[in-house]
Amino acid sequence: MQFTCEKDTLNKALNIVSKAVSSRTTIPILKGILLQCEKESQKIFLSSSDLDISIRTGASSKVEEEGSIVVSAKLFSDIVRKLPAGEVSFKLQENDMVEVVCGSFQSTLQGISAEDFPRVETGLDGRAFSVEKSMLRDMIRATCFAASIEESRGIITGVLMEFKKDSFNMVALDGYRMAIIREKVRGEDEQNVVISARNMSEIGKLLSEEVEEADIEIRLGEKNAVFMLNHTKVVTRVMEGEFIKYNDILPKENRIKVKVNRREIMESVERASIVVREGKNSFIKFTLNEDEIVLFSRADEATTKESIKVEKEGDDLEIGFNARFMSDTLKAIDDEFIIMHFNTGINPCLITPQEGDAYEYLILPVRLSTVNV
Repeated sequence: MQFTCEKDTLNKALNIVSKAVSSRTTIPILKGILLQCEKESQKIFLSSSDLDISIRTGASSKVEEEGSIVVSAKLFSDIVRKLPAGEVSFKLQENDMVEVVCGSFQSTLQGISAEDFPRVETGLDGRAFSVEKSMLRDMIRATCFAASIEESRGIITGVLMEFKKDSFNMVALDGYRMAIIREKVRGEDEQNVVISARNMSEIGKLLSEEVEEADIEIRLGEKNAVFMLNHTKVVTRVMEGEFIKYNDILPKENRIKVKVNRREIMESVERASIVVREGKNSFIKFTLNEDEIVLFSRADEATTKESIKVEKEGDDLEIGFNARFMSDTLKAIDDEFIIMHFNTGINPCLITPQEGDAYEYLILPVRLSTVNV
């Protein structure tokens, strides 16, 4: 194996595949990146896998001799990142040693035979769906935060991807809050899969880093889902089990309706959170009056109180919320104004757009006795 590649080109490819390198494994080869040279296409392909998510991307290079080798992801990435701009030459020598040359710099790395690198079933024979890159990126950002981070919670550590003939939906929940995002699309097939929120977040990062606008092709197999963007392919396992019937959780009626400026209430929640952030209970109280919401927080060292003008229909109400859950939700929304729906102090708050159902966020309240007011 022998090839030459621009340092910046290779560094970009390394940043992409590094997202799937396992940091907690005891299997040495999973801490590495597979390098494969292809003479016909004049490309170097880089692959990584933690057996749950795998990433493969290509980079333009001058290939003189085909071959493959696995190198330490951390060591190889650190070396390439510190090299000066320009061309870098790589050559596989005896005993799986890799020589790296850039200007007057020279290094040799111990490689591992590529034969033991995991091969992942790509599911390319599965159903294919196409979505806009920016749409998928924004949907991931607006849902993944609401999934459970406790591995023992099983299926709700994942995000539901729901393909219908007229819409593409994503849903995440953790037992205390729920995020639902809907986008209008045209399709012929219908299919649902659940993918680890951690893996979806990594896919979201890749989409955010990709400058070029392009549609993402998604292929869904029985065991894996494949996301294809330009020269990069991501393969992630599909979670087993049936997702929660989320529509059954949504409240059927709401007695109180409040229209509020999203940024104003988000900033007020963040200010109230300063006091309770370090305390045992990071809770804040909402008091809904005729034309305002009063936010109150208390800790041993300080209290906060702030009112925000709103348009309200229905009764007055006092209700408490986890400050972080409310803040996370408000940050995920881009609209200038939102509608907050309430029933009683023990029923969840539902947040929706002024019109339509592009998103629905559900947040369970806490008992006011817990808020310490």
